[in-house]
Amino acid sequence: MEIKTFDITYLHGTKDALKSAFYHENSNDIFNEWEFAETLLKSDGYLPELCVIALDGENVVGYNALTKAKIGSSSGLALGPLGVRKGYQNAGIGSALVEECIKRAEKSGFAWIALLGGDYYSRFGFECGKNYGITVSENEFENEHLQILFLDGSVKDKISGKLVYCNAFYDSAGNLL
Repeated sequence: MEIKTFDITYLHGTKDALKSAFYHENSNDIFNEWEFAETLLKSDGYLPELCVIALDGENVVGYNALTKAKIGSSSGLALGPLGVRKGYQNAGIGSALVEECIKRAEKSGFAWIALLGGDYYSRFGFECGKNYGITVSENEFENEHLQILFLDGSVKDKISGKLVYCNAFYDSAGNLL
C-alpha cells in the first residue's frame, strides 16, 4: 500500500473509492462524500498538499482531505471526508491516511484539526470539542460529534467558539451539509 498526495488524475478513482465506502440505498445523488471530494477541489479551503490517497498498485483504495477552517480568529484544519473502499476496510488504511494527514498538518504549522466523527478518532488524540467551548452548529447531535486535535498545545485553552469550515461544506443558504 502506498500513501501519496492526491492528484487530479486520480479524481475518478478517488470518487469510486469513496462511493464504495459510503454508498447505501438511500444515498443522495448530489450531496454525498464522492461528489463532495470533487467540490473540495474548487473550494477556497482546498490545500492540495494536505489531501492524500492510498493506492494498491494504481487502484485508489482510500482518501482523506484536510481543508482550511476557523474557530473564532484561530486558523486550523478540518478533516474529511475520509473513506476506504469496501474490501480494504479494517486493514489499517484509514489509520494510515489520518496519521499522514496529521503529520503533514504539523509540518505545515497548523495549530489544530477538527472533524465531525465518532470514537474512531480518539486513538489519534482527538477530543470532544464541547470540552473547550467549541461548537459547529445549533444542532446538539453535531456538537456531540465535533472533535478537535491540538497540534500546538499552547492554543488548547485559547480557542473557543464556532467551527467554520471552508465554503464547500455549506449549501447556498449557508447550512452545513
